Amino acid sequence: MSSLDSYFDAKEKLMVLNLLRMVFKKFTTLEDLKTYLDNKGVEISIANLSRYINGKALPKSKLKDKLLEVLVGNRELGLDIDLLTHKHIEIWPSEYGIAVNNGHLLNDSKALNAILFMAIYKQFIPTDVDKVITAEVDGIVIASTLAHLLNIDCVYARKKKPTGSFRCLSEDIQSATASRIETLYFPEKYIRKNERVIIIDDIIRSGSTQKALVNLVRKAGGIPVKVIILIGIGSHWEKITKLSNIPFKALTVVPRSET
Repeated sequence: MSSLDSYFDAKEKLMVLNLLRMVFKKFTTLEDLKTYLDNKGVEISIANLSRYINGKALPKSKLKDKLLEVLVGNRELGLDIDLLTHKHIEIWPSEYGIAVNNGHLLNDSKALNAILFMAIYKQFIPTDVDKVITAEVDGIVIASTLAHLLNIDCVYARKKKPTGSFRCLSEDIQSATASRIETLYFPEKYIRKNERVIIIDDIIRSGSTQKALVNLVRKAGGIPVKVIILIGIGSHWEKITKLSNIPFKALTVVPRSET
């Protein structure tokens, strides 16, 4: 097993502990959880189950793989990306169609880690990348979490030009919630030539910000691999993002008319 494979194996084992702790809340006793797992073909002793939930031990790789097969995407246990995201956001009507408050999700590290991990596990998020980029402010929490899971660096574009003597790239964007032009700034030195970069953000409405991030990566000499969005609002952004010629994936989509 290569060092990279060993890293991801260890990350998956730690995530199993996180997922088990999350689902244990749905069961009255450890025996009930054990019975559920037994019925799914995963044999595990109550003693070991207790150790895993309490973070006292890590499962072996084969058991880890079996547990992930049962847990990841399990709607019955609430371990589904869409269900888990909706559980941690507030949605209400606004003058722009709907408004979304994702503050609860951004402040729940267990849930955010689980969502991004499941997206990696389901291969929505590629792992053969060198950096992750986002735009300030809310995107930074998500990008840094993903960077930690992938063991890569996180960089971000700012809405104010940073001070310093280094060359700064810029891209103008049309604000989705205000009739004004904003500018994103990014220090060119933070992305090297031909580095593979994944773009991630919390919410997409028009796609203007994400398209600007793609352009900044290209200007810096990097290769934009994919754009990952936690929450896509409506479908208008799909038409715009096609112009960037790279895959876009919204992990959860909220219709503009949702109430």
